[in-house]
This record gives sequence, structure tokens and C-alpha cells, in this order.
Amino acid sequence: MRDINLSEDNLAVRWQYVNRNLKDIGIITQDSLEQDMRHVINGALQRSIDKEFSEKLGAGWYKRSPRRNDVRCGYYKRTLTTQFGRSVLSIPRARYTPIQYELFNAYQRRNKKLDYAVALSVILGLSTRKQSKLFHELIGDSVSHNTASSLIYHIEGELTAYRQRPISRKYKYLIVDGMWVNIKELQIKNRPVLFALGITKDNKMELLSFKLAKGETEAEYTALLNDLYRRGLEEVKCITADGSEAITAAVNMVYPYARRQYCYTHKLRNLSENIRHKYKHRKKMMNHAKKIYKEPSKQKAIKRFKRFQRTWRDIEPKACRNFGNNFINTLNFYDFPDKDRNLISTSNHLERYIEELRRRTKIQGYFKNERSLNLWVFGIIKYLNITIPEDVPVYSIQQELQYQSAQSS
Repeated sequence: MRDINLSEDNLAVRWQYVNRNLKDIGIITQDSLEQDMRHVINGALQRSIDKEFSEKLGAGWYKRSPRRNDVRCGYYKRTLTTQFGRSVLSIPRARYTPIQYELFNAYQRRNKKLDYAVALSVILGLSTRKQSKLFHELIGDSVSHNTASSLIYHIEGELTAYRQRPISRKYKYLIVDGMWVNIKELQIKNRPVLFALGITKDNKMELLSFKLAKGETEAEYTALLNDLYRRGLEEVKCITADGSEAITAAVNMVYPYARRQYCYTHKLRNLSENIRHKYKHRKKMMNHAKKIYKEPSKQKAIKRFKRFQRTWRDIEPKACRNFGNNFINTLNFYDFPDKDRNLISTSNHLERYIEELRRRTKIQGYFKNERSLNLWVFGIIKYLNITIPEDVPVYSIQQELQYQSAQSS
């Protein structure tokens, strides 16, 4: 029996021979099945248009009816691309009155689901070449990168609703942190985006707000927290963040009675950076320090911290001195129920969201302006299912068009 070469380089050639033989004996292959499906979908779309036109005209082809309100006047060709492929449709016209179809809006060339997929491909960071190849393989048509980018601007109305919605009192904890991005206005500048993550009474996490700031300053964090307070978040039990003095001052200004939890992950990270003899001491010191936060009670954690200081302060004085600054504020999570301690002991829950955002935005390199950044960040939150509150209203196409016209005027 002759051996058949099915290597990766030769497999495509062999499949062409198999495909050709299957067609010869009348067996439908994957390619022909896909073509038949697109033909069926195209026929269904055309029948839907013809039926709707007859209903709005008041009479069918070659029929007399007292309900007729216009006469037919030929047709024109237009394309409609859906997730099933590109369809060329014959659109009938009336002589005196324009007809608006429910299947598509005026000048619409793609359906909503395809627009969603295109915008998602942009957010995922596909290049123009990769995006064109992807949609050509899936639907037999491609979408330009400029068109894909412009689709992101359609969510501007939803972003406005997201930032103006009232915030209910179901949130008991708050986590605050930020990430740095590049903004090109007059020149490329590195600026922070501040985030606020709320934890509900049933321990669900929702991203409540984000804000592009000029710096991680007290004024900027105060503005972020004031916005949450103004929209209804009048009280929280605990706010978790890193050891920034700007955040501490902002919390004392807006939520003076909320407990302040310093993220112990940041504390351990700072300890690691300040160890002088890293090769000799870092592993032992870090293992010793991590055990402090695994103790079952606050008193035992303090006792282990004192043992840590006695053991290492003469060997690594700078690291121990830095670790001891505001150390007691990293143990405030012990004052809350056991089931909530993992939620507020660190800001890792928000940092995981931020890392996902950073990974997506890093592909961009930099953003053109503040508006572009806001839409991209909200688009990533929306399309990648990073949790946002369920009560955020979703704008319809008509509302989006009204909003865009109001902005332009």
C-alpha cells in the first residue's frame, strides 16, 4: 500500500483532492454547506423585505386593493453584512413615499451583532491585517480598521449614563487604585487613570467609576470619591488602597468615619525592595513577613510582627524601619468578619481588573486624547465583561444619534 504524506505542508493539498472527489460523487462538503447556508439566509432576508414592503404598500404584486397607498417603482441593490456573511438585497421602492424597513436603518450596512464583534476585535488588539483576515474567513467580507475604531465611539451615550447614574447603598467596602497610561495631546504624557471598585453586601464586585487624572494627588482622589458620594454612596465601612498619603487625605475628607486598610501586598512589596542583601536575606525575610498576615487574629499577627522585628532589625535596619511605618493600618481587616477579610485585606481584586485593562491598552501604545481613552477603557469594561453595575441603562440607536447630534451642536 502506498504511503500518503499527511504532513502539515502537504495536508492542504491532500484536502483539495478529497474535497474535489466528494463533490464529484455528490457529497456536500464544508465549503458547499457554508455556501448553501448563506444562500438560505439571503433568501430569508429578501422575503422579509418583500413582505414588509407589500404590507406598507397595502397590496401585493399585480393586486388591486382599496388599501393601496402607493405604487411600486422598481428597486435598487444594497448590501447588508451580518455574522452569517454578506448579502446583496434587492430593495423595492415606492413612487411617492420613502419606505423605512425594520430589518435595517437608513444607510446601515452591518447588523448590531457584527458591529459588536468588530468593536471587540479592536479592543482585543487585532491589527488591520489580522482583523481583515479574521472576518474574511468568518463571513467572507472584511471591515476596515477605521470603521472598527469608529464603532467604539457609538458607546459614548452609555459612558455618559454610566457616569451619571445614581449609586445605591448596597456597597459596604471600596477599593481604590490607579494605572498609568500615555496620552498624546500636545505631546505624549504619562497620566494616571483612577478606579473605584465597590463590594456589595452579598460580596459581589462592581467597578463603580474611573477617572483620568493629572496625577495621583489628594485633589484628584478627593474628586473621585466626591463624585461617588454625590451620586449616593454616602457611607462605606472600609476603604482599601496602597499607602499613598494622597488617598489617606482624600478618604479623611470624604469618608472620615470609614476604616482605612493599607494593602498588605503593597507593604510586602515595599519590604522586598528595601532589603539590602537580597540574595542572602530576601527569601527568609519574605517568608517570615508573609506569615504575619496568615495569623487567625490581630493580636497574634502583632506578636509575630514583633518577633520579625527582633530577628531582622539589626541585620536589615532600613527594610525593618520601612516595614514598621504604618504597619498597624495593614491589620485593620482583622476587625471585620472572617468571610470579608480576603475581600478588603489587599487591593488585588481591583489590580486584577487593572492588569486586564493594562494588557489591552498597552497594545495601543498611547491614546490621542482624553475622550479616546475614556471610550476605550469603558469599551474594555463593557465588551470584556469586567463587572459593571447592572442598573446602567443601555442607549438605543436613536438615543445615541440624538446624543451625537447634541454634542456636535
